[in-house]
Amino acid sequence: MDTLIQGQITKISQVAPDVTWFLRDAGLSDYYIIKLYDEMRGRALDLVREDPYSLLDIFPRLGFRKADEIAARTGVGRSDPRRVKAALRYRMSYSLSEGSSYVRRQDLIQDVSDMLDVPRAQAEEALSEMVLEGTMYATSVADEEAVYFYSLFRAESRTASRLVSLSAQDAQEMKNVVDDPESYLRRFEDEKSIDLSGTQRQAVLSAVTSGATVITGGPGTGKTTILNAIIYILEQSGQKVAVSAPTGRAAKRITETGGHFAQTVHRLLEYYYDELTGNMFFAKNADSPLKYDCVIVDEASMLDIFLMSALLDAIKDGTRLIIVGDKDQLPSVGAGKVLEDLIDSGCFNTVILKDIYRQEAESGIVMNAHRINVGDYPLIDDAAGNFRFMSLERQKDIQDAIVSYALDHKDGEVQVLTPSRKGLLGTADLNVRLQDELNPKDPEKEEMTFGKRIFREGDKVMQIKNDYGLAYKRESTDHALEDGRGIFNGEIGTIIGVDPAERSLAVVFDDDSTGIGCGRRYVKYEYTELDELELAYAITIHKGQGSEYETVVIPVSWFPPLLSTRSLIYTGITRGAKNVVLVGEQKYLNQMVDNDRRAARLSGLTDRIIQAYDLKMPRGL
Repeated sequence: MDTLIQGQITKISQVAPDVTWFLRDAGLSDYYIIKLYDEMRGRALDLVREDPYSLLDIFPRLGFRKADEIAARTGVGRSDPRRVKAALRYRMSYSLSEGSSYVRRQDLIQDVSDMLDVPRAQAEEALSEMVLEGTMYATSVADEEAVYFYSLFRAESRTASRLVSLSAQDAQEMKNVVDDPESYLRRFEDEKSIDLSGTQRQAVLSAVTSGATVITGGPGTGKTTILNAIIYILEQSGQKVAVSAPTGRAAKRITETGGHFAQTVHRLLEYYYDELTGNMFFAKNADSPLKYDCVIVDEASMLDIFLMSALLDAIKDGTRLIIVGDKDQLPSVGAGKVLEDLIDSGCFNTVILKDIYRQEAESGIVMNAHRINVGDYPLIDDAAGNFRFMSLERQKDIQDAIVSYALDHKDGEVQVLTPSRKGLLGTADLNVRLQDELNPKDPEKEEMTFGKRIFREGDKVMQIKNDYGLAYKRESTDHALEDGRGIFNGEIGTIIGVDPAERSLAVVFDDDSTGIGCGRRYVKYEYTELDELELAYAITIHKGQGSEYETVVIPVSWFPPLLSTRSLIYTGITRGAKNVVLVGEQKYLNQMVDNDRRAARLSGLTDRIIQAYDLKMPRGL
């Protein structure tokens, strides 16, 4: 039957009957069967029979318990080495998804032993085999035994080594590259009719005379002005500067506010999709480095360890690196806490900005963000009026008020940000309500049901995973359509077409993640790709990180303690460009301000930076 089925598989009736019977009996739902068969065709049965746990590599959200059930139905025993190794990979992957770069060895062994109800010795033996195979790496961090995926250990080690090498240029040729930077800085101030503060001047001058610099500060502390001055000095002295950010929306905002073209780090590194391997690669690397004299990365709190490693691989010796971000924002979605680790290492030229400047001090958003950041409760009755609090107690009333506000202001850019995905004030419920009000059912609009979701023409949607192979058509400068690939986690678009017969959607993305700025991208989502989309009238604060919206609306009520933190509400508030509206109870807002706990991310980067620094520049010499 494989030879008869051409193109996209969208219905269970298109799957070979023997495959359907076997996989249903193994416990897979029809959607997973369709998705697996669409990708694997005749190899689907062999894959499940040979190693059912490989399904976790294809469907990470399937979960170990479900994969384990399928494995049991296919004859895999409780002590089968494949089962133990799969559990080790799954436990490691879970930590990676939570932001940790490694797992403590004892915790890993105990967790897998408990999860599978097998002796610790069996988990130890399986781990030792995986280390010998090269998939895992056993080492130590801060005098405790640690286990990494090898690829992650290599990224962390490479990052530390390259950062220290770039920083070591400080005392060599770098200080002589810019001739008389102070004269350029005075010229910048004259042309822009501004007077930089002492801290700002120190930040600019140290950055243009250092190999690696970190600049961190909250909203209104002058980061944009400092960046513009740095770029001015370097370009006036004949140097070529690249400005980048981890996300398309952040890159676009830098271009709009600073006037200098910015692009995503992925675009800077010229990412491409390899059809044969199904993986994403960068054309710019150690063998083909970037041809810039300075590379600047803004919104660096969003940099994960893999992207940072790839960037550093592509930066040649003699290039300045300037990292800019807000250390108090939430850390990256991916593994690591790069910006925090760089600052904590104490090995780099670091400028911490604290003062709020001029008109920014009059903004209720900026003022209250800084109050929250130092543990003070926000002032609700601020004179500026761009920071509002709507006092309500019942969660249903809070939900109603959020929906009403969004409906009343639907002609502007209103983004609902919430700490949680679940509950009345989570993204799932809020999106259903907001969809009903902002884009109601209409006989003139096609719609389609996918699981519990309804996708309708005109809906605001978000890509929820990196899909480097997803094809798009992009408007070029001459209005022609160019082919491209890659839609990234967190990108927001609009459904412009629904085809119920084909069970597919057409989505347009206005913000070009590549940073080229050549116009909108049009994407066709086939049925087996629909699990990559969610409604985006309401998104989590984590998903909103790095973006800026005209108005943000945030529910403030009871949420689990891990989601009711100072850094979370601080990040949410700082996403608002013009207006922030909080809806709920002030006591819960105060509790979030008081809760300064951060999720414990395990990272060895600080230790590795210090070790690399001491090897290159022994202290005391």
